[in-house]
Amino acid sequence: MVEWRGEASARFPELRPYLERDSWSCHVFLFEVLQLALEAHRSGDEELLGRAYGFARWCFEQPGRFLSNAAVVSFYEHVFDDWDLRHDVAHRLPTEVMAQVRPLWEWRLPAEKLAEVDRLLGVADHPA
Repeated sequence: MVEWRGEASARFPELRPYLERDSWSCHVFLFEVLQLALEAHRSGDEELLGRAYGFARWCFEQPGRFLSNAAVVSFYEHVFDDWDLRHDVAHRLPTEVMAQVRPLWEWRLPAEKLAEVDRLLGVADHPA
């Protein structure tokens, strides 16, 4: 398995104290990164948005399933939790992630919100 802590430390020096805790899994760290991303959306911090979404994508693209699954369930599954940010969030999502995370959104979001997510993401043939 790829060692994610080195990559995380390089991208998020402000979170290094948390990375020193062995009890913090990649799942917990990614959820923390999501919180940073949501704050960055609100404040318009493009640099932090790039680091946050870049790290989630890096995890998603790693070989094996562990980091990819962690990115899906601890970051991408929750990106629409702050519904007011949906337009900004939609523009940041990689196309290749959507197939894996959409079933989770389907489970979590009411039908009308899921339909809007599909519209925002340009999903033409979404399930009814």
